[in-house]
Amino acid sequence: MTAEHAPPNLLTRLVRLVGYLTDPKSAPGKIFGAWERTVTGLAERLATSERYLRFAGRGLEASFRLRKNMIDAAEEALHLARLPSVSEVNELRHQVRVMSDRLEVTQSQLELALEILGRMEKRSMAADASPAADAAEEVAS
Repeated sequence: MTAEHAPPNLLTRLVRLVGYLTDPKSAPGKIFGAWERTVTGLAERLATSERYLRFAGRGLEASFRLRKNMIDAAEEALHLARLPSVSEVNELRHQVRVMSDRLEVTQSQLELALEILGRMEKRSMAADASPAADAAEEVAS
């Protein structure tokens, strides 16, 4: 009795292909290994080259400067169109957050003050009611 096997799915075939292409014993694997060693050596030389590092640093600095200039130009265009810029909106957001926090603190303080006033009012009414009750008792007797 022969067992039938399902054909390998696409992922299995891809993994086998990658394995064959990178196997150091296969022809493509030998080419890949040589290419990998060459690229690794080049990367090591570049990583230790002062000239390359200066060049890369200047490139990064130029890209950061370009990004800053683009943001400044966009904000200036918004300003000319009488629209708020991103930095202005962020500043307003911060101010609203601070005001909201202050309002919350003030609201809590007012609630406490009202609670204290309510207690004081109850004590005052109790103190006022007790002499009137004493007077009513004296009149009744």
